[in-house]
Amino acid sequence: MEWVEQLVTITGWEGETAETDWSDTEEFLGTPLPDDFKELRRRFAPWGAFSDHLLILKATDGSETVRNNHAKLLKSVTADPEILDMFKPFGLLGANGNGPGTGLVQWGFSLIEEEYYWLADTARDPATWPVIARVDPLEPFQRFDTSASEFVYRVLTETEFEPFGVAEAIPSPYFRTY
Repeated sequence: MEWVEQLVTITGWEGETAETDWSDTEEFLGTPLPDDFKELRRRFAPWGAFSDHLLILKATDGSETVRNNHAKLLKSVTADPEILDMFKPFGLLGANGNGPGTGLVQWGFSLIEEEYYWLADTARDPATWPVIARVDPLEPFQRFDTSASEFVYRVLTETEFEPFGVAEAIPSPYFRTY
């Protein structure tokens, strides 16, 4: 969980933490979520954004949760299977022909339409799931062999983390609650 600690340090975050029950989400998805992500949500418990840019989905309370977001995506794909084309070549977990337990699960987004997912594989340790991201729903995905918290850290601190980095525009990272 070193990346979570680094995020706490660089943002100066001293806000509340909260133990969160992910069992409903994990049961719905049919897989545990990465511990690194759950620790990130525990440490940055209130709803908010990193540098007024990047938001991570919650476990409970409202529509901006991993479970509710995934349920909405699955419902959209059921209503219109062509929507699944937007998630090629990976598909969505539970809605594609890539195997019984593989596909994308969204864990965050930015305020400028960037989308952040895991390439989930229920047969593998969630700690090994790569981050799959894109800058716009019509752009191709990019793969990052990092945890979610490392990805967030790189977005906030690396000026060359193209096209996702915000360090040049926002040189002092922070976390703001809403």
